Amino acid sequence: MADVGEVEATLASLVARLESLPAGQRALLPGRRLLEARCPDLGLVHHARWQDGRLGPLQEGAAPRRADIRIEVSSDDLLAIARGELDAARAWSEGRVRFKASMTDMLRLRAALA
Repeated sequence: MADVGEVEATLASLVARLESLPAGQRALLPGRRLLEARCPDLGLVHHARWQDGRLGPLQEGAAPRRADIRIEVSSDDLLAIARGELDAARAWSEGRVRFKASMTDMLRLRAALA
């Protein structure tokens, strides 16, 4: 099992990847949304606000209200996805990653990140 430091570093690198997307791809992402990421095996929860094509700083703890986009993944799977060792779509289809979002948000995320 990965540790909290590894997961937090991985989340920070994923945020940096989002920031480095070309403006056209970022424009495909949902507008103003509250995101929450959970690693239940570590009891880790972080949230951030996506607004104007940018993800705000990751904050520790649950979102102040129900998040628009919620992601749940084990710490090991999160690290494997970030390293490119596990395909996120495959992990989702196998139930190893859970997304809770509107269908529109799911389609926009897929289009932007594909």
